[in-house]
Amino acid sequence: MPTRKPTQSWTEIRTLTEKFEWTDTRTGIRVTGMNPPQGAKDVKRKPFYIRYITGKGIVEEGVVTCIRVDPFRHMRRVRYEQSGEIRWVRDYLVIEIDGIRIVTH
Repeated sequence: MPTRKPTQSWTEIRTLTEKFEWTDTRTGIRVTGMNPPQGAKDVKRKPFYIRYITGKGIVEEGVVTCIRVDPFRHMRRVRYEQSGEIRWVRDYLVIEIDGIRIVTH
């Protein structure tokens, strides 16, 4: 019996949500990546669009910034850009990140 393979893994969710933006000191160009260098200027977390299901079964969506990650419970703390509201999002309840469909089970 064929098994259904997931389209995304936990590490791929991490690469989509935990990005930084900074200004390169040598060229002055704005750069996006996972780990900013130690001497980087104007370091900020990069916002992303997310659509997920809450613990009560309600579909939520919006542009958020990842603040903190709990890798053992597969949860991340996000802040909504428009309202400033802070919430915990479970990785296994994420539907879509920046237009990329996520299946984590």
